[in-house]
Amino acid sequence: MAHGKSLLDELKHPGRTAARLSRRSTIAVAAILLAACGNRTGSTSNAGAAGVPALISGATTYTLAPQPAPAPTPTRQVKVAAHAFAANSSGTDMPVLTTPPVATPARGTLVLVQALTQRAATLQTIRDNMGNTYQQIGPSQTYADGKAGSVLFACSDARGGAGQAWSLVKADGHAADEASIYVVALTASSGVGAWSYSNTVPYNTRTPMTATKAGCVVVSFWGPSDYSGSARDPLNAYYAPPGWTLGGQNDNSFNQNSGAYAWIPVSEANTVLDPQWSSKKSVKANGSMWLVEVRP
Repeated sequence: MAHGKSLLDELKHPGRTAARLSRRSTIAVAAILLAACGNRTGSTSNAGAAGVPALISGATTYTLAPQPAPAPTPTRQVKVAAHAFAANSSGTDMPVLTTPPVATPARGTLVLVQALTQRAATLQTIRDNMGNTYQQIGPSQTYADGKAGSVLFACSDARGGAGQAWSLVKADGHAADEASIYVVALTASSGVGAWSYSNTVPYNTRTPMTATKAGCVVVSFWGPSDYSGSARDPLNAYYAPPGWTLGGQNDNSFNQNSGAYAWIPVSEANTVLDPQWSSKKSVKANGSMWLVEVRP
């Protein structure tokens, strides 16, 4: 997340703030098949902080069993086909932040893309390499005392294929801003149902969300307001809500829009969802939380 101190502290110590924003980190999570997340490896930061990475990314593709033949009154079950993420630390010159590639179905997926940015003005657009168009869900949001941006996008009946990747394009003058992009591609979906956003509590939503249809999948995108990291200890382990499947996370809480995402299948309509994330070190009570229902 965007790691500014209080306005008073920044005014007192502008040099310290600039120095803090120049240190970055990188962890690469290898893309894997038929499994969840890979192993973490470190490399030298081009942002200048010893031992702290500047880019974190990962991706997973799932091999899905064919849908069974329709019953007389079928209830289709939405499935996650692939997911990917990427994040860069503040001070890393990266005008376009791109996820690792994954294999997705040639047609018919619903793709959710969530962006976290150091400033609300950082994001210019979201795009992929398959020519799809992404529509924004709800208004652009803020978190972390209103300084950071949080936006959610979706594309129905998306074109896909081997090597699909997604990019967060930054606005002019914001190439070195920290940013994160999280992507979940789902099959057997008719579109987005209910959704909610909250930025006033640390680990869940201010108002629970109610699923509207049986057989849906609800995805949670969590961007904590996490100031717990340092150059020597940039990580803060994040834990998905009980019963939810963790997709990916960049838990580098030092000058990065840290975050994570997870999902859960919902078998009955009118199910109330209020997932409770957790972390090893505490975060502030003004993080970003999206909940979105993907309907069958």
